Amino acid sequence: MRVGLLGGSFNPPHGGHMHIAQNALRRHKLNAVWWMVSPQNPLKSQKDNFDNRYAMTRAYVAPHPRMIATDIETKMDIRYSYQTIQKLKKRFPKTQFVWIAGMDNALIFHRWDQWKDLLRSMPFIFFNRPPNMMTINNNVIRMYRGRKNVKWSVHGKTRNISSTALRKNKISQFLKSKLYWK
Repeated sequence: MRVGLLGGSFNPPHGGHMHIAQNALRRHKLNAVWWMVSPQNPLKSQKDNFDNRYAMTRAYVAPHPRMIATDIETKMDIRYSYQTIQKLKKRFPKTQFVWIAGMDNALIFHRWDQWKDLLRSMPFIFFNRPPNMMTINNNVIRMYRGRKNVKWSVHGKTRNISSTALRKNKISQFLKSKLYWK
């Protein structure tokens, strides 16, 4: 079984996240995508209510039978992705995990805890999403493009949407909009 891991704060989850998850399922032959709601992103100082974010994400992915929202990092008391991967591999030894992320994560990936070990431990697929590939050209992660465990999915339609921008607007209006549910 191949499972895509889409980690994030998901505050709120939106069409850009869904676009990545659906493309990963379709283009990379995944059986499922687990939306791992982070208890607290170590690279962000803002503390957000985990229970609210988890509930929003569960509701958002509920109509999609091959996607689930999980609070596994909270239950295992994990803060860093490398720790998550190591524990998941032990707990599910017959599952091939693939990390999926937007290009915005590629920009800061070198700041992740044990990022080089992460790249060696499992496949990564970075999906084109504003900021686009041109921004990545000046980033250390570009050196890993094309290596065994690092793939770039840069073709096709992108979504220029972010949770930060949505929070600056009124989230309640957004949650009622058609854009949220796409």
